[in-house]
Amino acid sequence: MKLDGCGIRNLRNIRDMNVRFTDGLNLIRGNNAQGKTTVLEAIYLFARGRSFRTNKEAEFISFDSQTADIEIEYEDSVRKNRMSAHYSKSENRKLFKNGVQINRTSEFIGNFRAVLFTPDHLSLIKNAGADRRLFLDVALCQITPSYIARVKTYNNLLTQRNALLKERGAEDGQYQLLFETIAEQMAPAAAAITVMRSEYCRMLDGRVRDYFDQMTGGSEKISTAYESCVSDDRELLSDSEAVRQLYVRKFTENIQREIFMKTSLYGPQKDDINIELNGYPSRRYCSQGQQRSLAIALKLAEGDISNERTGEYPVYLLDDISGELDQRRNSFFMSQLGQRQIIVTSCNMKNSKKINNVITIKNGEVVS
Repeated sequence: MKLDGCGIRNLRNIRDMNVRFTDGLNLIRGNNAQGKTTVLEAIYLFARGRSFRTNKEAEFISFDSQTADIEIEYEDSVRKNRMSAHYSKSENRKLFKNGVQINRTSEFIGNFRAVLFTPDHLSLIKNAGADRRLFLDVALCQITPSYIARVKTYNNLLTQRNALLKERGAEDGQYQLLFETIAEQMAPAAAAITVMRSEYCRMLDGRVRDYFDQMTGGSEKISTAYESCVSDDRELLSDSEAVRQLYVRKFTENIQREIFMKTSLYGPQKDDINIELNGYPSRRYCSQGQQRSLAIALKLAEGDISNERTGEYPVYLLDDISGELDQRRNSFFMSQLGQRQIIVTSCNMKNSKKINNVITIKNGEVVS
């Protein structure tokens, strides 16, 4: 997959910009607050369906504008494509592919695929479980269209369930039947999410281990597995029906405790990735250097799995990470990307990889 260009109108401090990209390494350079990260944000909107910097669309529209427009041109293994997005402070966004409006997010995400790596991802190992769940969700949404629908269904039902748990009347037991009904509806979606996440972690395991071995010379051992609230049996977690039945029990056997806590205590929203370093939980026993090596391994593995599932590598978007990595890790990371297309916002490239295209940005405009 190759990104040819991106057009941006009224996004943050960018008024009107058109950027062209080439194969290989594209460097976006400029001083701070000139719009470099905003370009990556605009591109990644087409991969994830939302910004990686804010959950509120109105926040990235320029202050003195009511709308923002973004467009990309890219090539996949079949044809050249054009996708666009129109954002408004007063209306819902409008999404298009090759001139045809797309009304469902599940039909939008997965067309253009990208791996994003920012300084925040370097803390992925030690951060809260929500960050690792987000890593799985973003990766799976791009390669498994049905995953998006399952997550949407589950989250809607979870919101309803949590609202019921907060109602005083629930303590009288009058909602027992309703809780059982919701459990039957939630369980299939929860099981599908768990099975897909567990399978993705199985695919991660060998790849992360290989990359980590290369960085450490095989002196340390890594294992990666999905950590589910319903079972620690990895084989069982591949059986959708068995997992569904487990969720039905979890959603119905602990209602009184959940009423007391006023929230759902079980479900995919409580799960995590269990990464062990030499047999110990990496989130507790991982040094900063090991943490960064693992983050690099996870991001490289994400791109490899995307290639295996779709037949082509995604575009790699790197937001000023070279300044956060030591020379050895930065050189290793860049060397593993081969001839894949990379768009990086860094003025201090600490590697010998040839830069194919240099884009200079100043005050929200391309100046060279």
